[in-house]
Amino acid sequence: MPSNKSFFEMITPPYPLFEKISIECNSFCNRNCSFCTRSTESREKARMPEALVHKVLYELAEIKYQGLISFHFYNEVFTDKRIFSFFEKCKELGLNNYLFTNGDYLTRETVEKLSTYNIKEFTLSIYDWKTDEEFQEKCDAFEEELKLKDYPWNFYIVKGGENFGNRAGYVQHKMEELSLPITAGCSKIEKKVEVRYDGSVVMCCLDYHAIHKIGDIRHENIIDIWYGSIRQKQIADLRKGLRKCYKLCSKCSDYIQEVAVDV
Repeated sequence: MPSNKSFFEMITPPYPLFEKISIECNSFCNRNCSFCTRSTESREKARMPEALVHKVLYELAEIKYQGLISFHFYNEVFTDKRIFSFFEKCKELGLNNYLFTNGDYLTRETVEKLSTYNIKEFTLSIYDWKTDEEFQEKCDAFEEELKLKDYPWNFYIVKGGENFGNRAGYVQHKMEELSLPITAGCSKIEKKVEVRYDGSVVMCCLDYHAIHKIGDIRHENIIDIWYGSIRQKQIADLRKGLRKCYKLCSKCSDYIQEVAVDV
């Protein structure tokens, strides 16, 4: 049974809780984009069991989580017909959501339905453009048809496509301009956590293959994973700029920050 006392009333955490969590409800995507890690190999088709999704939601509700929850990682959320029930569960538990979608499944009816849930951020990623003018035309077309700016969520558009980075070396369409591995801090892993469809909790959103796994929600509480020894070491290392210690980070030039201490 959930306790009445918040996790943060019982201990002093070593660093803040994640601001966002992505729980990948399934492994499907209706696209196969050249700039995405999914394009490098086939991926099994699987869905995270509903009970496992609910397990994490209950764990977050128990600590009165104030951040945002999504159901994407390398999937398109609307390929899972259960997505509305997950938003409904979050609403029931007093949890807030953010949504990231390629927009292919959006209709006026869908948008109206989404507006009844606790979605605080809505991000639309637009990929099919070749010029800035074409990108703007697509933005305008989405707005004219769906009126996404008229709802009470914070609305964002991502200018996706070939201008994305090299996904930590997984995608070779873009030449890396920096000499790798770089010595630079990264705060990305301190603000967000990703859960794959198979229950693996991974280092960051670029860890497609879970090579730096920090836990498994099938056997552990998400809060225990976040404050576990593996995550604590990752955060400490990246504050020092030690990207060379991690296969993924050694090939990544995103989120460059000054190191916290000299190395």
